[in-house]
Amino acid sequence: MAYESEADERTTTESGTSGLAGAKRRLGITEDQSNLAGLLFVAPNVAVFSVFLLGPVLYAFYLAFTEYSMLTHESTWVGLDNFWTVLTPWPWENGFEPLRDPGANTWWFSLRNTAIYAIGTVPLQIYGGLAIALMLDKRVRAKSAYRAAYFMPVMLSGAASAVIWRWLLADNGIINEFLSPLGLAHNWAGDPNTALGAIMLLAIWGGIGFNMILFLAGLQNVPQELYEASRIDGASAWQRFRHVTWPNLGNTNFFVIVMAIIGAFQVFGIALVFEEGGPYYATTTAVLRIYQRAFEENYFGEGAAMAMILFAIIFAFSYWQYRYRKSEEVDY
Repeated sequence: MAYESEADERTTTESGTSGLAGAKRRLGITEDQSNLAGLLFVAPNVAVFSVFLLGPVLYAFYLAFTEYSMLTHESTWVGLDNFWTVLTPWPWENGFEPLRDPGANTWWFSLRNTAIYAIGTVPLQIYGGLAIALMLDKRVRAKSAYRAAYFMPVMLSGAASAVIWRWLLADNGIINEFLSPLGLAHNWAGDPNTALGAIMLLAIWGGIGFNMILFLAGLQNVPQELYEASRIDGASAWQRFRHVTWPNLGNTNFFVIVMAIIGAFQVFGIALVFEEGGPYYATTTAVLRIYQRAFEENYFGEGAAMAMILFAIIFAFSYWQYRYRKSEEVDY
């Protein structure tokens, strides 16, 4: 009887083990990669992501093909009409008038503003952050105080920063108090020709500190042995940066560039608070135009179509940067 009990117990254990192995196999878990506990840990995050991020994105994709009213909660399928309405007239028509006149097509005009904003801010944010990180990576006095000072703009909200800079750059602002004796006073925030540049100045001021922290973290991972070997070989400071520092910052560069481009194309808060897209659409960015079209003008279908177009643009830039990064990698 004892032998029979042991046999039954062994059979039950084997069947349970077989059932568990089958479940692992169906989930793609191999014997040498038993990550069931890991899946359980990330399950709550996946659930929250699906409900609050993935779900709204898929719903916005559906709205792009409909006419939806928030007041009546009714939607009508229109296919690609929203995309056609948003994109026409095309930017090259009538001598590129949609890129010069917001009255022709505010969407293309807002994309033009966003492109100018990205071109003017991203390089300065990246190389400015790198320059300060290189400076603070050396032995300098009060290093922590300098780091805190440069990182302070990042801690401010975009709305607060926009209010501060709008006050500084206003017609009667503090900057004009210094420029008036020189005859250079100007309404920097209220002039359509300079309002976008004022927002770009604000973005550079805030973005350099964020990138500085990322580059400082990357510089800590560069092996000091490489610097010592390069000094023994007689390499100059520029040669050490070019052949040691820069190649070892590859992953950091990729992350900083992608995040800077995405942040530039998604600029919203500072444009809204600074001049609400004005004057005369001078500071209307792509995301701000999406917000205006959807929530202020109640054209949710067209707003969703604009969002899908912007997503395609950002995805194309990010994927190109990823492919470029992969092509630059060297296998040893």
